[in-house]
Amino acid sequence: MNVALAGLMAREAVALDMLVGKSLPGWQYNPVPAGRGVSLPPADLYVVDLAGWGLARWSEAAERHLFEAMAGAPAVLVAPAFDQTWSALDARRLESQSLVLLHKPYGVEDMRAALKLAAAGRASSAAPVIAFRVPAPAPAAPVVESGEMTASEFQARLGAFPESAPQLFLRQLAAALALGQPFEVRVTFLNRLIVDPLEQWVACNTPASVLQGLCQDDAGASATEIDPINDKDAKARALRLDIPVQPLESFLWSLMQGWPVPTPVPFA
Repeated sequence: MNVALAGLMAREAVALDMLVGKSLPGWQYNPVPAGRGVSLPPADLYVVDLAGWGLARWSEAAERHLFEAMAGAPAVLVAPAFDQTWSALDARRLESQSLVLLHKPYGVEDMRAALKLAAAGRASSAAPVIAFRVPAPAPAAPVVESGEMTASEFQARLGAFPESAPQLFLRQLAAALALGQPFEVRVTFLNRLIVDPLEQWVACNTPASVLQGLCQDDAGASATEIDPINDKDAKARALRLDIPVQPLESFLWSLMQGWPVPTPVPFA
């Protein structure tokens, strides 16, 4: 399945490829630059961020331009949050096309389901316009087993990794911890970590499988962003986003599971 990603930010495209692509083998994702004047390449299915592609609000002209650009292919259309203008899509004009209208914010499972719906409609030649508004995904902290690891132990363990092993994400995290100031790691447009090394806590709504994927994929890790924040902002931000909090040492221990060390590293 050849999927063209139109109008998505680079970070969103990487996240979609990394988080959804792994569960849909054989699907190829090709980014298309943002902008209304950009032509869409031939594809089996499109994911179009309507705002990013210059069509934030529905109009007859915008609808006509979109349908002409997609040339009858099915698509997942990502509409801006709180904007219902694209609900005006006329199903009678889409008898040979399967569209899924997905409003922001959405989660990984929502996008995966939307892609499967659009692809199923293509395969069966079904032609409904399926429009749905999904809630934000429930926060999910990484699965933490019994164990703890201090920041210094984390750094020591990392230093024992072979140079050939992927480790960009872990080294970025270790460098941020070494500064001793609260910081935020944006993994995707929905998933993030908020870390306070001083008070020894981490707020995380990123699935453990995604974190492990970042630990083992330097290309995916390069799309993450880390920004310092002050301690008051860190607490307030975690509360405002309703992100679960856990002890930092337990989180670091769980993050390191599955990484063999060639020589024993003594922990205090």
